[in-house]
Amino acid sequence: MNPTDILKFDLAPAQVIMNFLVAFALAYLWATVYRKTHSGVAYTRSFFLTLLLIPSIVAMIMMAIGSNVALSLGLVGSLSVIRFRTVIKDTKDMTFLFLAIGIGLCAGANAWIVALVGTVIISIITILMAKIGHGSAASADYILIFRSDQNDPWEKMTPQVQSLLAWKQLRGATDINSGAEFEYTYSVRLARKVKPESIVSELSNGVIRQVTLIAPENHLEL
Repeated sequence: MNPTDILKFDLAPAQVIMNFLVAFALAYLWATVYRKTHSGVAYTRSFFLTLLLIPSIVAMIMMAIGSNVALSLGLVGSLSVIRFRTVIKDTKDMTFLFLAIGIGLCAGANAWIVALVGTVIISIITILMAKIGHGSAASADYILIFRSDQNDPWEKMTPQVQSLLAWKQLRGATDINSGAEFEYTYSVRLARKVKPESIVSELSNGVIRQVTLIAPENHLEL
């Protein structure tokens, strides 16, 4: 083996650096969109860092493979050994991860225009959907648990309090004290622009006590 063959590479150093810069710049844009539009209680910093690093790693692999069929088959075999144990609970996070891989593929294949235009357009669509409320915590179903000594506590509520919920469905009722007090469990959906904190404060009155509002699982960092 000739030692000079190790230094042979189809891409110029300037092009390699440019590919990495494009991958990282678009990855930073996409990761920022994730952080700004995330609708959960808290976004995971590790996933934010993952969105930053994956495009550059994929771009490096793409540049190394090039048009070499043997390397591409070897890559498929090596990746089959790797098992990712982390479960992505929110399908939207999987979409962010998929585009991050797409950015790296385009950057590594020198398709800079495709990567730039695609990332910008999808970022704009994601931001617009977040602005109009799609995927927000308020549009999801919560679990509402409270206690009351009334058989139908909702009838005793004022119309103003009832308007805080866009939808509700009884999931269960438990006799706590031989008919003197009941515990109710509801699936509820908050009205538009209503915060979970206001639900707890407004419902805690003489009719309803010990109000608990549980966020859906895909809005919690577990």
